[in-house]
Amino acid sequence: MASASLSTRDPLLVEQLLAPASHILENFIRGVRKEGALPDADLVRYGVLRTLGQSRSGRDLLQHLSEVHEVEVARSTFFDSLHSPRRRDTLSELNTQLVAHNQADLPDLLAGYPQLKNRRIFAVDGQHIGHGVHAAVDEEQRYVSVNTLYLTCLHSGLLFNLGAVQGDGEYHHEMPVFRVRITDWLLKHWNQRSQPPIFVVDTGFVDNTFWTRLRLAAARGALFITRTKENMTPEVCGNPAWDRDARINQGVTADELVRFDNSCVMRRVQYVDPESGTTYEFLTTVLDLPPGLIALLFLLRWRIEKIFDTSKNKLEETKAWANGALAQDTQAHILALTHNLLVLVREKLAREHGIQELKVVQKRETAMERRREVAADCGRVVAHFQDKLPPIVQLTVQFIRTLRNGILGKMRWLAAVGHLRRSMESYL
Repeated sequence: MASASLSTRDPLLVEQLLAPASHILENFIRGVRKEGALPDADLVRYGVLRTLGQSRSGRDLLQHLSEVHEVEVARSTFFDSLHSPRRRDTLSELNTQLVAHNQADLPDLLAGYPQLKNRRIFAVDGQHIGHGVHAAVDEEQRYVSVNTLYLTCLHSGLLFNLGAVQGDGEYHHEMPVFRVRITDWLLKHWNQRSQPPIFVVDTGFVDNTFWTRLRLAAARGALFITRTKENMTPEVCGNPAWDRDARINQGVTADELVRFDNSCVMRRVQYVDPESGTTYEFLTTVLDLPPGLIALLFLLRWRIEKIFDTSKNKLEETKAWANGALAQDTQAHILALTHNLLVLVREKLAREHGIQELKVVQKRETAMERRREVAADCGRVVAHFQDKLPPIVQLTVQFIRTLRNGILGKMRWLAAVGHLRRSMESYL
């Protein structure tokens, strides 16, 4: 009885990390497998442990579970679970519900811009990792990298797996996959009473006919922001009025309405970075935001690249766990789930224990001061929006290591809080 009471009041660190996912599995998803050789909750646990624990292979994970966590899992049981459509769908629903139930508790990374408060905004990109063992090869006997599309919410920083693009000896472009997956995703996620979501994409996702159809669609509308391509020659059909004195429009030099064949009216925004002098040109179907916000949102697309950097260089998720699009999707859902759980536990530390990564804040302030000095020496200035952006977005490697070590040491939550406080406040 005392042990049960201790577990309730002071759970293991790994249990606290998994708590939001466990709550969703128990209360909001139908058909969860709770019995058998590998219950769904255990697959989530082992998948997160593999992602966070740097296991080099599935066999490495199973040995780790046996020797460190004293859990025996049959090799065939674990690998079969990666190829189960039901498991994949459960993980997808788990991550969807996790975001829906927890994003309101996270700080709004776009809070400095009230015009964006009720706008759902996502960055989109594909992440390439290495092929799995025994993967198929292409016609020239070369291995094909595994590529998966992800979305990240620019308000919360939470991540979604959108779907497998290529692998197993076959090359595919991202846009055809995006067309199919985003339509299904919109039908599932978009409340028609709200404004259409905005997707910030690179030039590989430019398809004027497709985006026109989405913008005009009553049931699954969506808008986009991207950069123009060099060979684009739209017809200019208007010059909307915009406030040239507004601080948000700093750096904007032009805002035009344009049209392509078989497309709706779009905007072309020209922006010159006041710090570097670099000229950017953006294309968008968003007609109601200031042009400076269009530029800012595209420049914030780097946040999804930072998540990919964390995945590859801090979590060391650099190759596929198994072959086939189904296993690829399963792995991607687990990666997104792990990222989101790390973001949520970091916010719990800030909200309930007042722990923030002060070292990151101080480092950014020092870097910003240096950037201002360099810009001033060149007769330039740092864009004002930099002061409104949060100093902490990316998960730090020191934070991840501390969690990993605490889990390996079977540390309890309250003890781990002290270790995390020291780790997050100063560099080792």
